[in-house]
Amino acid sequence: MTSPRGGRAEAQFAFSFPLKVLATAAGLLILALVVGWLLPARWEVERNVLVDAAPDVVYSWLEDPRRWDDWASLGEVEARFSGPERGPGATRRWDHPELGDGVFTILATVPHREVRYRVRVQQGSMVTEGMLRLEPEGEGTRVTWRERGDFGWNPLLGYLAPSMDRMQGAQMEGALERLARRVAAG
Repeated sequence: MTSPRGGRAEAQFAFSFPLKVLATAAGLLILALVVGWLLPARWEVERNVLVDAAPDVVYSWLEDPRRWDDWASLGEVEARFSGPERGPGATRRWDHPELGDGVFTILATVPHREVRYRVRVQQGSMVTEGMLRLEPEGEGTRVTWRERGDFGWNPLLGYLAPSMDRMQGAQMEGALERLARRVAAG
């Protein structure tokens, strides 16, 4: 025997279950966004390599954005250059369907010792500041590359910041190894 109330309870259960699932999913999404906002958006990575060349030789590879493609390439990305060819103000711009838009600008240099730069990606929503320091070491040059960035207010990228040392560090290591090989090859 079914009472009118029993039928109604079954209908309420059937209707409330999808709502409970939806409410739980919405709650989990909100929780994930809140946690993402609480995670640090800033990151810093440092790597170094010993290059078998004098600092002045290595420096010439770093102060010119056109030469970066030889050792720290973005792949098949067409670039436009502006400003001076090298040193402060030298700029490389790109706009790529997969990588998005970006601007690399050399901010400051200390000849044969240091190059500082800034990379702004996605119209400045992500900014990376970098520095390459050259120190004589024996017959070669120790190149130390440090980058730090800020993912801004994007809560999803907050989950990415803690893994930047591993991910960006691997790219930097590969680029530094290519730099050492290219400089040694002349």
